[in-house]
Order: sequence, then C-alpha cells, then structure tokens
Amino acid sequence: MRNSKIVITIITLFLCFKGIAQFNQNDEKQIVIGKVDSLYSEILQEQREIWIHIPEDFNSTKKYPVIYVLDASQQFYVITGMQKQLTPFKIPQSIIVGITNTDRTRDFTHTNVPFQRGHESETSGGASNFLKFINQELKPYINNKYPTENNNTIIGHSTGGLFVLYSYLFHENSFDNYLAIDPSLWWDKENLVKETQEQLNKGNRKEKSLYIAVANSIGKAMDTVKVRRDKTVLTEQIRANLKFHDLLVKNNKEINFKWEFFENEDHGSIVVPAQYNGLRSIFSWFPFPEMWRFNTPKEYSAKELTEPFKTHYKKLSIQMKREVKPEWELLNQVGFFMLDGHNLPEKALAYLELNADFYPNESKSFVALGNYFLSQKNKSEAINNYKKAVGIDGNQEAQAKLKQLE
Repeated sequence: MRNSKIVITIITLFLCFKGIAQFNQNDEKQIVIGKVDSLYSEILQEQREIWIHIPEDFNSTKKYPVIYVLDASQQFYVITGMQKQLTPFKIPQSIIVGITNTDRTRDFTHTNVPFQRGHESETSGGASNFLKFINQELKPYINNKYPTENNNTIIGHSTGGLFVLYSYLFHENSFDNYLAIDPSLWWDKENLVKETQEQLNKGNRKEKSLYIAVANSIGKAMDTVKVRRDKTVLTEQIRANLKFHDLLVKNNKEINFKWEFFENEDHGSIVVPAQYNGLRSIFSWFPFPEMWRFNTPKEYSAKELTEPFKTHYKKLSIQMKREVKPEWELLNQVGFFMLDGHNLPEKALAYLELNADFYPNESKSFVALGNYFLSQKNKSEAINNYKKAVGIDGNQEAQAKLKQLE
C-alpha cells in the first residue's frame, strides 16, 4: 500500500510540474509575469504595445492556444494569475497576449457616435479596423514568434466586451472562444442588439464558444422584470444585456453559449469571477476527470481504464484542430503503476498497449512492452517487442536486452 501511495504522489507531481505555469523569477529575485513588446500597425497607422505571458515550462516543440486580452493594463494581471490557478487540469496552458490602449473608444466601438453619455466620442466606430489589426497584423506576429495552436480566445470587459460581441456576430471566424464581461450593449441605442438576429442567421457558430457575464448594475432597486419595462439611463446597460440574452436563447440550437448574471457584483467587481467562470466555460472540453480512475483500478475493467483516454484526446484534437496525445511518460508510469503498485498485469498491459497506439513510432513504447513481458516471464513476446524497438531506431536498450535473451 505504501508503494502505491508513493507512485500516486509521483504521478501527481509529474502532472503538476509538467503543467502548472509558475511565474519566472529573474536574477534580481523579481517575480516576472510577462514582457512588453510592440509592433507598428499599418492598418491603424501607429505603434501598438502588447504584453506577453508564456508558461514557464515553455517548450518550442509544443503548441499553445492564445488568449488575447483587451485593456491589458487592467486585465493582464488577473488573467495570468487565473491561468496559473486553473492549469493544468481545468484549462490548457496558453500564451496570453494583452493589448494596451491608445484610443479605446475608437477601437472598441463599431459605429460612430460623436457624443455619448456626456462625453466626446468623435473618433468612435473603429472596431472594424481594430479587428483587421488583430487578424492581419497581430496574430501573424504572434504566430511567427511563438509555437501557437490554431485556437484563439478574445476577452473584453465593458466596451471591450462590446467589441468581443461585435467580433462574434460580424466576424465569427476571427476567434474560437469569445468571453464578454458586462458588455456595453447600450452603445448607439443598442445598435448591436438590433443587428444580432440578422447576423445570427448568417454563418456557422456551432463550434464557437461564447460566454457572457452580466453585472447587477441596478443594485436592489428593482428586479429584472421591472428593468425590462424601465426606460431610464440608469438601467440601459442591463436592459440591453437582457435583450441580447433573449436573442441567444431564441437561437440556442444554433449556437454554443453561456450567459451568467452576477447578482452580487457591479460593473467593476465582476471582472475576476467572470474571468474565472468564463475560462472554465469556454474550455469546458479540456478537463479529463476519468483519467484518475487509475487510483482505484480494481473498480474498472481494462477497457474502462483506457478507453476514456481515446475519447478525451479525440475531443481535444477536434478542438485544437490537430492530433493531441497524452504524455508518453504519464501512460508509461501509470502502466507500471498498475503492475508494481496494484499487481494488475492485465490492466498494466492495457495502458502500455495504449501508449504504443498513441506513439507507434517511438521505440521506447516497445521497450516498455518488452520489459512488461519480461516481468511476466513471456520471453518470446519480450523479444518480439525489443526487435520492434530496434527496427524503429536501433534502440540501444532493446539491443542490450536482446543480447541477454537470445
């Protein structure tokens, strides 16, 4: 039993050290969560500053989804901390790109309204150009500099949330995941809300994930029923969001969304809980709870232990638009954990064969199988697998084993 507990601990630590994004510490003992970069935009005709966070265990041979975060000076710190808390089991390790502002109203609004809510907004209406900057300049810049997945997320709050929904409705293929936090759908007399149904009738958004968080901007003054009937400026933010919610519900068979109302949060305080819930929602396909069945293997058949790996990683591959596999070391350790920790050779073999299915061109897959059969005193099968390993790349360990056996 003691050996089993040790192996469980080793496997858990392996997963955590492989997956958790620790913040870097430099020679001056400073905690560093990212770096500042910039690029010149021909589309916007200005230099644009971006903040970059990459996982500490960054490996150029791996690929990482990208999370684009608007209002970097306010949101970057939150989202990097959130990723650190949620990886490796709830969301994938991602590269985070924070976009700082030069003219926030211009970039985040899709229509020109020279004067709004008592403020000058003559430059408003530049969302289309700003999205072109992201798609045609920023994304290629990030993709050329880092090993990125073809999986992109956009996160925005307030007017940034308006931009997120504009992108979702008018340019749905710009991102895979859309996270809008208390979006300013009141803009231009609810113009975007009025355009929603027409846009939802176009394109295909079934494979896109949309999460919308709405704050309680009216306090306890009235409930949502009264809000819908109200016409004052005080309620225009939540009224617009409620109308948008109704349209999403009306079209729920054609879209994948979650709309969440935070009764105890206002427009400012909603950011942290919304980012947490939002990331969990848009990456709901990522967690793999069935993996931990190896802790109680006697409750499951060999197929019930291994089949979930095939199902889960097939789902991940669809989401990432490429083949995604479990770590070879993980399956190998679990396989021998079944053998040495639980004395379940049939189930150990199932995991090791699964590893060979995922990694048929890795000689170590067949060395592991050879070692397994050797432990079971099945000399002929051990020899067969060692020969397969040698045939792949001349594996020296396999050659040494063959000399001992033949």
